[in-house]
Amino acid sequence: MTKAGENPTVSYCSPKNKKVTKADIPAKVTIDGISCKVTGISDNAFKNCKNLKTVTIGSNVSKIGKQAFYGCSAISKITIKTTKLKASTVGNKAFQKVPAKAVIKAPKAKAKQYKKILQNKGLGKK
Repeated sequence: MTKAGENPTVSYCSPKNKKVTKADIPAKVTIDGISCKVTGISDNAFKNCKNLKTVTIGSNVSKIGKQAFYGCSAISKITIKTTKLKASTVGNKAFQKVPAKAVIKAPKAKAKQYKKILQNKGLGKK
């Protein structure tokens, strides 16, 4: 948990199993009866998850750590529901070695901005 009090927040650290094929980072989780917003994805969270095919990033995520999806060579679809990402909050090499053919879905208002950010953080130019 990163922040306690009235509005507790958490970061997604890593999957229980590195052989996971689908990752869904929710907007909120409940821990010990306390509802917490998921506001980040930790550094190296999915690093080298070779079987990961689809990723959904929840609407409260505002930070993606460095090398979060580095080396996930099977990803074919990334759905981004958040509008809170900025170039400064997406870590270096976060999407390095993700296939250039991967389809990215983002909120319409942020699509161009996210395309530029993700390409600068390692995603292929296609």
